[in-house]
Amino acid sequence: MIKNLFIQNFILIDQLNLEFHSGFSAFTGETGAGKSILIDAISMLGAERASASFVMHGKDRAIIEGTFDLTRDAHALKVLNEAGFECGDEVTFTREIHAAGKSVARIDHRIVPLSLMRECLRQEIDIHGQRDNAYLLNTSSHIRLLDEYLQDGKELLSVRDAYEKWHSLCLERDAALQETYNENDLEFLTYQLNEIEEADLKAEEEEELLEKEKQFRAVRDSFDKFNQIFSLYDEDLSGSLYELNKTVQALHGSETIDSVQETVNDAYYALSDAMEQLHDIADGLTMSEEEVNAMEERLYTIQRIKRKYGGSIPRVLEKKEELAVQIEMITHKREYLERKDAEIAAARKVYDKKASVLHDIRIKGAPQLDQRIAGILKELMLENARFQTEIMEGDPSAAGSDRVEFMISMNPGEDLKPLSKTASGGELSRLMLGLKVIFTRLQGIQTVIFDEIDTGVSGPVATAIGRCMKTLSQDSQVFAVTHLAQVAACAGRHYLVSKASNEEHTRTSVHQLDENERIRQLALIASGEITDTSLSAAEELYRRNSR
Repeated sequence: MIKNLFIQNFILIDQLNLEFHSGFSAFTGETGAGKSILIDAISMLGAERASASFVMHGKDRAIIEGTFDLTRDAHALKVLNEAGFECGDEVTFTREIHAAGKSVARIDHRIVPLSLMRECLRQEIDIHGQRDNAYLLNTSSHIRLLDEYLQDGKELLSVRDAYEKWHSLCLERDAALQETYNENDLEFLTYQLNEIEEADLKAEEEEELLEKEKQFRAVRDSFDKFNQIFSLYDEDLSGSLYELNKTVQALHGSETIDSVQETVNDAYYALSDAMEQLHDIADGLTMSEEEVNAMEERLYTIQRIKRKYGGSIPRVLEKKEELAVQIEMITHKREYLERKDAEIAAARKVYDKKASVLHDIRIKGAPQLDQRIAGILKELMLENARFQTEIMEGDPSAAGSDRVEFMISMNPGEDLKPLSKTASGGELSRLMLGLKVIFTRLQGIQTVIFDEIDTGVSGPVATAIGRCMKTLSQDSQVFAVTHLAQVAACAGRHYLVSKASNEEHTRTSVHQLDENERIRQLALIASGEITDTSLSAAEELYRRNSR
């Protein structure tokens, strides 16, 4: 929902900073005061098309910035996460419109494509009258709305899985029917399959060989160093050290000489022992020429097969399976198609059974939806309206074999007609309001905005509209631009939109009213003047509808 809205240099709004809350908020004001400007500003955050004409005359740019609480909007949080945002539940969306025509979109002050902002707020804002066609008047979405109301997700998922299996088998059969091969194709495919089979690749083999080759290189490098050490010792040091030790041991004299003789003798034999140990290590590192050649030949074979058939061992193994299937289709095409037809028939049987279960759930549950909507329409003084969910046989799909369409009749004796073809008008606006009481929560929409849908109504109908909006606000944040005191009295919060003019310019402002201000404004809306009588009536209206 929208928690804060900042607007600057937007049409007639110089600067505005509004705090919003959950529940129902009403916006009233004289005609032309700028109520629609506020709606236009919010629609900019919904990624509606911007125009340089929105920028206040004489200013370089207009800014609309909204902070949204996305706690309940899993879709928006998922989109933001996938886009690399590490954000909390509150996220700020900004539209900057330049007088030169350029428009910039930002999320948490980072420039983003407008499409990303639109996708993030897809389930956040629904401006009544602008987006109805997105789902309520779109026949293709009716089956989804019915399923969401019936909460038959488990059965729907089961049908979807069965459909995908059946559909996939159909595609495989169709591909086999369309493919044509000749004997040369068979010969070439067989050659490819034999080449892969002869290579006999294993999933982890290449990694093991590469590790072994790495070890061999380390051994080869070590051999070079060992040979240098052995050559230096055998050719240059061994004989000299022997003669040195022999000569030192021949000395006679003091205890000091005895100590030196012992040290030299120990050093001579310690070095000899060390060289023997190095010889033992070198002997343990040997790798035969045959092993090295076999390893390099195997690595070459693996690389050659990978280059020809997919670039990786898993892809080569997949190619092997594809070739086997193709060869089978050529050599045993009739048998293959017969087997595939049997698999398709079995999968279709499973699908039809699951789709039938889903169909029965819809047939049983649809009247519950119709009855619920009928009750709401009655509350909206549409006593003659009839709503019916029509379930017809349709083509197999992931949603089952049903085709669902919402039907409506607004007048006595009038046949039911598709909702999508119902004429517009005040009654349709009330109808849509009634439907939104049910479907807004199911759609996950967080903020619903009604822009003067109560035009042309009064009395009990106006009160019914206000109470219906109040009911809707239990699940979603509701904004309503209205001229009716009965509607405004039902709101939890009341904002007055006003316009002030002087010789230089005209400016729009918005002010949240306290209780006394609300009663005075309700009196003014209802009677056109403020008197003791109108104030008393307004207070009674306010007390009755604010409960």
